[in-house]
Amino acid sequence: MSTILLLFGVMYLLSGWLGLIYSTIGLALMLAVHALVLRITLRRVDELSEKRWAFRRDWPWIGPLPIMDTQLSLFRRLHFHLFLVGCCFAGLFYPWAHSSLVISLVYWHFWLLTPRVNLLMALRRERGDGIVRLESKEVSFYHQ
Repeated sequence: MSTILLLFGVMYLLSGWLGLIYSTIGLALMLAVHALVLRITLRRVDELSEKRWAFRRDWPWIGPLPIMDTQLSLFRRLHFHLFLVGCCFAGLFYPWAHSSLVISLVYWHFWLLTPRVNLLMALRRERGDGIVRLESKEVSFYHQ
């Protein structure tokens, strides 16, 4: 959480108040991209799971995440798509947008994905048919 203060401090030093505004816009844009990508991917991959995902605000699980049990293979697939599309979205702004906005988009994308990538790295050797349950203070993984 303290890295958020670091981002706002660096953005203020680089671009002044405009950097702070771009940091806030970058967060809103990246949250919207994450929600849109997950919604589209869930609709394409597994429409029944769409109701099991919602926007969460409990640290470290911020953004669109499962509110119920979900299969590890689906969790992996969705976050792979999310990683690629988020990077491409930030890259699309590179030629035209202010540098503070591009930096903010990339930062927020990685900041939102960091807890999820850590979880996926911890579960990298597990079979995909297992079940992941995300709680605010713990993560449970069940073999089937």
